[in-house]
Amino acid sequence: MRSRVHVLLGLGLWLAWAPRAEAGDSDFRLNAGTGSGNARRGVLFDESFRPRNDLFRDFATQLGFVLAPRNASPAETLGHAGFHLGAMWSGSFVSADQPYWQVTDRAQAGRGTADVLHTLQLDVRKGLPFSFELGVNLMWLWDSSIFAPGLEVRWALQEGFKYAPDFSVRGSVNHMVGNRDLLLTTVSLDAMLSKNFGLFGMINLCPYVGWSLIMIAATSRVIDPTPAPTMVSDEDDRLDQNFVFDEINATDRINHKLTFGVRTLVYVLNISVQGELQMLSKYDTGGGGIATLTTKLGLDF
Repeated sequence: MRSRVHVLLGLGLWLAWAPRAEAGDSDFRLNAGTGSGNARRGVLFDESFRPRNDLFRDFATQLGFVLAPRNASPAETLGHAGFHLGAMWSGSFVSADQPYWQVTDRAQAGRGTADVLHTLQLDVRKGLPFSFELGVNLMWLWDSSIFAPGLEVRWALQEGFKYAPDFSVRGSVNHMVGNRDLLLTTVSLDAMLSKNFGLFGMINLCPYVGWSLIMIAATSRVIDPTPAPTMVSDEDDRLDQNFVFDEINATDRINHKLTFGVRTLVYVLNISVQGELQMLSKYDTGGGGIATLTTKLGLDF
């Protein structure tokens, strides 16, 4: 029991430190642009202040993948008495050469766009009867004020057979908070296969592979393309130039993700390494599939 308290205190300190991050390189503004006055041109809107909904959709897709729920666990569940605490680091390789990533504060400051976006995540899961599992998580986009709390439910349809792999399905949702311009929700439906085996009588090794359907919903708030009052002489004209991007519904575009990894369990210590690849990617203006590398350190009770 004392060890659990120590773990909770440690994770609490980690969480307490993360929210102190102020606006940083990974924060973004949808009204980011170049120029001034009537010559102002936005990253996501043109010189006539018309929104580029195609660029907005591609940006939301890539950001949605960065903040999408991580699996980072095999198909087997914890058991009805099981409990898991874990901390994850992920690095997502985005299409930094695409113009829509110029909306970040780093790019607006003239330091270019980042090829890799880092996230930290706290993961808590509890086993339930009948091979169910309930989990909550909190993800933080490094060097930003953006968080993505999430909820997941897993059900193992088959587990514990000696010669057959475990198989489970999972539904999860993450919702982004901390940005003034964008509301973003990512829903994931996963199917996972895994098979564990023992090594040296003290190590449990479990490789796993899965496929996910990723659905991203995004809504912009009212965007002011001329944030400085001096850019437009007539205040009424300035207000008329405000706009919102077209809403993106979760079912507008079904995205796909391949997940593969391995979990190593030494007594209660859980060490996992995982890769994710965006598959069958579709972009209106350009961009390649996102690849994400994740490492996890946790405790399984």
